[in-house]
Amino acid sequence: MTGAARVSVFVFLITALMPFRALAGVRLAPPASGVYHSAHPDFGPRDDRVTPESVRSYVSLAGKKIVWAYVSWHWNGGIVFPARSCRVLHEEGVVPLVGAMPWSGLEQGKPEPVYTLERIVGGDFDGELARCADDVRDLGFPVMIEFGPEANGSWFPWSGAWNGRGGDEYGESGVPDGPERFREAYRRIVRIFRDRGARDVTWVFHVASNGSPKEEWNSASSYYPGDEWVDWIGASVYGRLGGSGDAVPFEAAMRHLYPGLCALSPSKPIAILELGVSEGPDTAVWIADALRGVSEGRYPRVKAVSWWNKTHRPDGSRSTLEIDSSPSSLEAYREGVKNFMEEAVWDDDKMRGQGEK
Repeated sequence: MTGAARVSVFVFLITALMPFRALAGVRLAPPASGVYHSAHPDFGPRDDRVTPESVRSYVSLAGKKIVWAYVSWHWNGGIVFPARSCRVLHEEGVVPLVGAMPWSGLEQGKPEPVYTLERIVGGDFDGELARCADDVRDLGFPVMIEFGPEANGSWFPWSGAWNGRGGDEYGESGVPDGPERFREAYRRIVRIFRDRGARDVTWVFHVASNGSPKEEWNSASSYYPGDEWVDWIGASVYGRLGGSGDAVPFEAAMRHLYPGLCALSPSKPIAILELGVSEGPDTAVWIADALRGVSEGRYPRVKAVSWWNKTHRPDGSRSTLEIDSSPSSLEAYREGVKNFMEEAVWDDDKMRGQGEK
């Protein structure tokens, strides 16, 4: 074969593979055994000040590398994807988990005046979201994205509590309006990203273990977009967020949460996306019990744990949720994660010839 012919064949193969590559996708797979060690390093009160130093500080404290780190994607000031933050994390060998926060005022417990679920579903922000999808596509490395963290929590304006609650006037009959609007907004965003070729995205669904209000329509199952749209299922689990009362034991929190998460999908991996307990006399014991329960396989579909390591809340008050809130807490944490996984495993569809899910 002549040199020109070889070049022609090479060009043909690259051209032929490009459409397939666009339809395929690289996603974070669960480890075959063990549990990923991940975290919310202290990226500031609103989780959006990503620095290499913050990542290195957490890794040094934990005595172990992390697979992913969370960064908030606030929509105040416009819908602009935090590509710079993602690059910083990638350069540190960490997978970015980007939490899309559709609020303009960064205020909890209030309705959202701009980025409502109804407007997202109606396509009002498709142009901005398409530009964000292009930014993700052009990063050159995979990311994780969760839309609307803790969707069943009334403290956030994208929850069902602020978008129709349990009414049945919108969309499908028999499906509560608030969760249904969230579900449709989630699907629309995923569809936009896929249509723009942003396929190297691991999509995450995130609920709170202690959702609000405590009503049937606000169950996690009402919000779940479906297996076609979700790669990982996860929840926030806190033993205590402040005060001097006893922490809720991790096992007690998981008693009802874990079966409910498993029921959402027969196969999707589960993550404790936010794990934490504020400092108190029982903190070290709580940490040890929680991490032991996960590492010993008491919850076999839990494949990742991500500690919420924050020193301050957005209002400036101390949170005491950091892993070194006391020497005994740090010791319990380091001991508890010593056998957790540090390296990501990728489910590369294009290599396995499976294409889009």
